[in-house]
Amino acid sequence: MFRLMRPRQWTKNLLLFAALIFANKFFDPESAILACLAFTAFCLASSSAYVINDLLDAERDRRHPVKRNRPIAAGQVSPGRAAALACVLTVTALGIAFGIAPAFGVAMSIYLVSTHFYSLVGKNVVILDVLMIAFGFVIRAIAGALAIDVPISDWFILCTAFLALFLAVSKRKAELVALKDDAESFRPVLGHYTETSLNTFTAVTMSAAMISYGLYVLDFQRAHAADAHLLMLTFPIVIFGIFRYHHLTETTDMGDKPEEVLLRDRPIQVCSILFAAFAVVALYFAD
Repeated sequence: MFRLMRPRQWTKNLLLFAALIFANKFFDPESAILACLAFTAFCLASSSAYVINDLLDAERDRRHPVKRNRPIAAGQVSPGRAAALACVLTVTALGIAFGIAPAFGVAMSIYLVSTHFYSLVGKNVVILDVLMIAFGFVIRAIAGALAIDVPISDWFILCTAFLALFLAVSKRKAELVALKDDAESFRPVLGHYTETSLNTFTAVTMSAAMISYGLYVLDFQRAHAADAHLLMLTFPIVIFGIFRYHHLTETTDMGDKPEEVLLRDRPIQVCSILFAAFAVVALYFAD
């Protein structure tokens, strides 16, 4: 039952802490507690979405070389127990969310509706599938700001959207390459993509993510003057992280499992720690 909740995917919800850091609320106890509660709520909500997705895809997953080991497809968890788990997770997540703030509860409701729409329809529509994956990350970034009641930069939202699109497109390409002629039978939408088109999408979204993050940093510096001049030091770290991830998707089997990259690749882990450290120093300790 716990494996059915896909706890490894919870790393995606760390994005909710972005608003806490960049709004200079990292050392504010009340905001930190709210951010932690928001993270917990989104972990429960995202797990409920994965359970529903696995229920809908059980038959198809049984024909997949890897996904056939998922608890429902493997017969380790019955559909009835899985459905009950999804209901409990959803109700608990929404209860925490609306307890944090009504606006945050609405954001989570939108997230849940969009993820279920993706599972039912969106993942089978070319282009829309990757756009909906990106939207899931964007709503996380916005929700993180709503949880602690702080404004969020339009540039940051744009950067998040492009980075998420880059991850989604990279995942589709990795699936297409790994499954080859059987790709369409396991994920129908892959029949509408080609390696050439996905290579183009990857290059565009990767470039847009780096440029929009650079513009976000410049906009932040203009708004906060000298207090944030060291934030520019995070820019090369972001470039390294994006290039490293792209390299891994091209040379390893981790391209279709973006959550595994953070958990398994040491350079990406070091990059993430350095990014967080530089951002905290630039925002909180620079003169």
